[in-house]
Amino acid sequence: MKKILNIFLAATAIASLGSCAKESPFDEEGVVEVGKFAKSALNVELKNESGVPDVYNRPTRAGAPSVDKFRVEFIREGETTPTESYLYEEMPEVVTLPVGEYKAMAHYGENLPAAWENPYYEGETSFAIQANEITENVEPIVCSLSNVRVSVIFDPSLAANMSEDSKVTVYIGDGESGKLDFTLADSEKSGYFAYLPESTTLAAVFSGNVEGYPTSETKAYDNVAPGRHYRITFRLRQAGAEDPGDITLDLKVDATVESVDMNQNLDFEDTVIEDDMRPTEGNKEPEPGPDQPGQNPPAITAKAPVSLDGVNMVTDGMECELYIHSEAGIEKFEVVIDSPDLTEDELQSVGLSKNLDLVNPDPSYEESLVGLGFPVRVAGQKDVTFNITSFLPMLGIFGPNKHTFRLTVSDANGTTTKDLVLQF
Repeated sequence: MKKILNIFLAATAIASLGSCAKESPFDEEGVVEVGKFAKSALNVELKNESGVPDVYNRPTRAGAPSVDKFRVEFIREGETTPTESYLYEEMPEVVTLPVGEYKAMAHYGENLPAAWENPYYEGETSFAIQANEITENVEPIVCSLSNVRVSVIFDPSLAANMSEDSKVTVYIGDGESGKLDFTLADSEKSGYFAYLPESTTLAAVFSGNVEGYPTSETKAYDNVAPGRHYRITFRLRQAGAEDPGDITLDLKVDATVESVDMNQNLDFEDTVIEDDMRPTEGNKEPEPGPDQPGQNPPAITAKAPVSLDGVNMVTDGMECELYIHSEAGIEKFEVVIDSPDLTEDELQSVGLSKNLDLVNPDPSYEESLVGLGFPVRVAGQKDVTFNITSFLPMLGIFGPNKHTFRLTVSDANGTTTKDLVLQF
């Protein structure tokens, strides 16, 4: 039941190329020198979220496009228009090309300025076409996510106190090329933005009424890069009030960002280059920095429809994603699996254990943990995503039953424990 990391394309028969090699390499003798390129020479690979290139012919990972649907273009050196262009599944076994140096590019989707649920993948490799020869060996085209993915999360503390028309507008650069408005209803959607090499700043602007007061908050993040997923969480933050439950005009909206490299699965917190921009918010005490941690213990929250306050009835296609936020940086992250079906022997068979240490994982478990969506080696990180959506189908195999995942996270400010209860 382990997650399969590589699914190789069906091998193309080389025997058929032998007869092709006997054909004339010229359109007309003395007119155009040509050579041939064998489809079997070209692997199109899709880099998955663990950084391992996977060759997909029929994808098993949810959301992964099949390389059959990638467009492959052969572009001759010094030219911009492709000499030949095919969907990979429709590419002939042998392609005839004029002699020269080439770049083979593969891409999937459209690289639009801004659009909902629109991942764009791209990769390339180089090769040469020689006269009267068949090119049968080139480096694979390794494709990866090449635009910028953004999700906006409204923390329950804010969602319960903001107006229905509240929104977060997100754009990259000056926003002229495109922007998207995220509302509470869009909390389960992702927006995709074209990467702008000349401008690597992403801006997120909250606007709406909070507890009846007009509120506008702008956050900007530098060093935006293609292939990254930026999860921006907006929270209700109370500055300077003695009683945390006393809602006053000092309320403001705060935002944090988690950046995940979709091609290498690395987490880090981006640098905030532009903080609260409302004039009334000036002259406030600086927020705690790395050497001045706050007093809040780690927070564990769930992405709807999942809840940490009761039993979650698992449905087909359901996503199971939690977020961990630590002001001081995670020191301990442990997960205990309590399930009548997932015995220690059963878990060992898929490379896991009932007691998991995600800060210092057992090396024998690490590959399986990553493959099933568990974050690993998270010491010092402030924002971590715990996504076990890919684990749910395995649990469903056992039929109706209840499974509990007990998460315990500690940092310099304390310890938080939450139970994720799943009912099939």
